[in-house]
Amino acid sequence: MNFESGQALSAGFTLLRRLGAGGGAEVWLVQDRLRGRPAAVKLFAPELARNPDALRMLEREYALVRRLHHPNILRVHGLYRSGERAWLVMDYAPGGDLTRLRGGEVEAIIRAARQVAAALAYAHRAGLVHRDVKSSNVLLSHEGAALLADFGTATALTIGDGPAAVGGGSPYSMSPQQLDGRPASPADDVYGLGAMLYELLTGYPPFYPHATPDRIRREPPAPPASAPPALAALVCRMLAKRATERPDIQTVERELEAALGASLGTGMSSSLTSSIMSSEQTHQAVRIEPPALRPPPGHGEPLKGEWRRTSAAGASAAEIRRGQDRRRRVAAAAIAVGLAGVLFVFVGLPRWVGQDDAGARHRQATSAQDVAAAAQPDNERKNVEEIDFAALARAKQRVDEIRAPLENRLQQLVERAAERWGAADFRQASAQLAAADAAYQQREYQTSLQHFERMAPLLDALEKRAGEVLREQLATGDTALQEGRSEDAAAAFALALNIEPQNAHAEQGLKRAGVLDEVLRLLAEAERLENAGQMEPALAGFRKALALDAQTSRAAEGVARIEGKQAADAFASAMARGYAAMANADYASARSAFEAARGLRPQAPEIAQALAQIEQEQRTETIAAKLREAQELEGRERWVEALREYRAVLELDSTIVAANQGVQRASPRAALHEEIELYLTQPERLFSKPVRAAAAETIERARSVPDRGPVLQRQIAKLEEWVARAGQPVQVALRSDNLTHVTVYRVGELGAFGERSLTLEPGRYTIVGTRPGYRDVRRQIDVAPGAALEPVVIRCEDRI
Repeated sequence: MNFESGQALSAGFTLLRRLGAGGGAEVWLVQDRLRGRPAAVKLFAPELARNPDALRMLEREYALVRRLHHPNILRVHGLYRSGERAWLVMDYAPGGDLTRLRGGEVEAIIRAARQVAAALAYAHRAGLVHRDVKSSNVLLSHEGAALLADFGTATALTIGDGPAAVGGGSPYSMSPQQLDGRPASPADDVYGLGAMLYELLTGYPPFYPHATPDRIRREPPAPPASAPPALAALVCRMLAKRATERPDIQTVERELEAALGASLGTGMSSSLTSSIMSSEQTHQAVRIEPPALRPPPGHGEPLKGEWRRTSAAGASAAEIRRGQDRRRRVAAAAIAVGLAGVLFVFVGLPRWVGQDDAGARHRQATSAQDVAAAAQPDNERKNVEEIDFAALARAKQRVDEIRAPLENRLQQLVERAAERWGAADFRQASAQLAAADAAYQQREYQTSLQHFERMAPLLDALEKRAGEVLREQLATGDTALQEGRSEDAAAAFALALNIEPQNAHAEQGLKRAGVLDEVLRLLAEAERLENAGQMEPALAGFRKALALDAQTSRAAEGVARIEGKQAADAFASAMARGYAAMANADYASARSAFEAARGLRPQAPEIAQALAQIEQEQRTETIAAKLREAQELEGRERWVEALREYRAVLELDSTIVAANQGVQRASPRAALHEEIELYLTQPERLFSKPVRAAAAETIERARSVPDRGPVLQRQIAKLEEWVARAGQPVQVALRSDNLTHVTVYRVGELGAFGERSLTLEPGRYTIVGTRPGYRDVRRQIDVAPGAALEPVVIRCEDRI
């Protein structure tokens, strides 16, 4: 469309840089001199600006949007025309659009979607349906707030079945009802918001890349697997095929608020996440592009996840047990072999060699008896040949294995004061340990093992009961605290700490029990003071009690009770100050007082009414002041500024007749003023004959204005002067060397000469000199009206 940076659209707007293009329009960042800040404009193609139907659609869009005032709707300031140009002026949103959140943090996506839902709820209450909700139509402000934009397809709910109510929207965000051309409904926006959420969560919109009409009407999209279950279920309900099955936008807003709260409560905080990402990405590039649209799962390499034990992980528990069993069998066999060798030496060998010495037999019997004594109790003597030495060895080994763990468990129960809460089982377990040790000292290993085996279930029962006793003692301590029995509470919590050291509940309870008597004294004194009407000392007493024990409900209730009464008094005082200030037209003080009252009672309806009254009175005064300013500016022929003031009045109240009439008077005069100023600020444009002709027409229209003021008279005179001067030719002298071939672009070839004079109209000319064997010479001259030029020398003197 041939727009350039630095180009002036009018006296009020200068193009800075292009932000984007599409749909027969370009979006530019401009300097808005009318408002004194940068803005964004949507510049429409000339053919669109010449089309009456298209202009009516633009005017309809502006009429719909100009009455929307919401923090999450992009503000549109006006529709302007100048010649064949038309543009829409809106706030500049430097954060880009919402596509940058694709595949990003769920918390950020929910927050943006909740803001869009709030904007849609506001628009629906105002009687509008957006009908094209998608991530590219949601911009981000400097602070990161989501701003719903592009109401070009918006439809008023009162339109019904007319043409404006049909179609509109992107194929990926278009509801089945939009696809069928049904009348506009808020459910269309719920579907579009659901499609936008789906795209941001998964990285691609529903049915991407083949969004056919049949799929949109019949096929439910796959749930977004990457989203929390509650959020995924909400998105699926928003994308329901039937409009009646979708939640309304207020429900969507509430559920997104709940999802955001759940994300903040259970997920990693944004600051911590940012810190981790920063530390993990130290060697990556600083610039992070928004996630690109990616295909749905199943179209690429599937993700693989597996876990394997490494070769160095060691043997399994079963293998360890098998190894221990093998070692036990080998050890038992070795003991058996040793005992068999002893028997052979003392019993078998003498018999084989025929010894019958009595002393030898005596020693043999004595040795055999000693060995047998180690394998059986005194009251159950057997022949040495009948002793199962392998079983004896296994029993001893088993006792050696289990004794230390059992004793450790008993010692742990001692440390947990089990003798106080598990007396019977604890005494039996201690007795079994003593009996087992005594049997072991007598080398009665099997009997010792039996005692240890009886001891184990007693320990199991004690360890299992410890948790129950802990809960009982905590409950007992809490009851004692509530009933004011500090000693009983301290005893219960102390026992609980024996059972489970570092138990937070018990530690806190023991601390509370230590200050309970002082807390009760403070509470009694504070309640006495409160009953006596001494609120400040009573409040101080309740707060001291809370400082000692923050869980004392009586103290918390006392503080709340007194602070509530004080807040009620302060609220009434603030409201009285506000109304008094408003009666004196001191609106700043009145607003301050009402805001102070809002801090005390945020939901009080009278605050909103009082602030609305201030707004109305201030609006009335502002309207009167702006009308006076506009009329004064109009009298001084400052039409652009007067028009701005009249429009500002209409922004406050569109029914003001004086403002509407002022706009009708000032609009054509402001446009004429800007048109003439454009010629006067860029007089070089008048060097062109077509431009001079257009300027002459402008002069004629200006002369036809009735009651021309001095400003317009001066503009006409100055423009006539410039038009006249721009058409006067100027003599230009050229000098050469009779060897250089000279050509003047837009004039013709002059050939070789020594000196020559030309008569040229004002403008810019290019002179080229050529000569065989020499480098060409190029000169550019500006011919201004009424200005004599020095002779122009054109010679080729640089040999090749």
